[in-house]
Amino acid sequence: MPLAVAPYLPPPAYVTDVVNQKSEGLGDIFATDATRSVMSRLRVSGLTYPLRRPCQASFIPNTGEFLVEEFSGFVGRGESFDAAKEAWALSVHAAFQDLLHKRHFEFTADEEKVWSVLSSNIDVAVYRNNTPLMVTQFGRVRQVRPYPSQIEWDNGYRESINISQVDADDFITYKSGQPFEAVVTRDPVSFRLKRIVHIKRISEPTQLSAEKEAELLDSIGSSKTLPEGDWK
Repeated sequence: MPLAVAPYLPPPAYVTDVVNQKSEGLGDIFATDATRSVMSRLRVSGLTYPLRRPCQASFIPNTGEFLVEEFSGFVGRGESFDAAKEAWALSVHAAFQDLLHKRHFEFTADEEKVWSVLSSNIDVAVYRNNTPLMVTQFGRVRQVRPYPSQIEWDNGYRESINISQVDADDFITYKSGQPFEAVVTRDPVSFRLKRIVHIKRISEPTQLSAEKEAELLDSIGSSKTLPEGDWK
């Protein structure tokens, strides 16, 4: 089943309450007036990235940079703490999603270094096991009692459905036999249906009559109509 990527509007990443501290022992890159905080989890674009351990974050006002000590190479820039923090979170989010679905041998040398930083701080196994899969599927309503209660996917698999699982006001009006296209979220481990986040009616595929099918075959021709060739 093809994966469907949904568009998003990224909210700011989550960072724990800020505690102003003096930056000691972190080198000249951190100004003494830097705002430091402990990041215990990262949320961005509706996703939660499980961190292996709390991370040390710093915002440097005079350069407008947000850095996290453990995430070497990732820098967020902005005019304020929140803007720089969000820029940093989006850069981590983009890099992680870009590399997550690649196989190790597909990495370039630079990508391997980036993935080493990401995977050493983000628990990839926990992320995979807790992040729903989003797929596009085709199916049809099979039972209506009196509202749609069972659907059948194009692979023949039948699944019970509750109206509350479908993010579409008009799904309740679907009749038995109605074909549809849907964007579905599923449990990453059991593949159990969680929600249908988008659904639309589609038309039945057109079936040619025997006469039309014969006309089509005649127009295409067959091996019998090809000239004989010299295969010697």
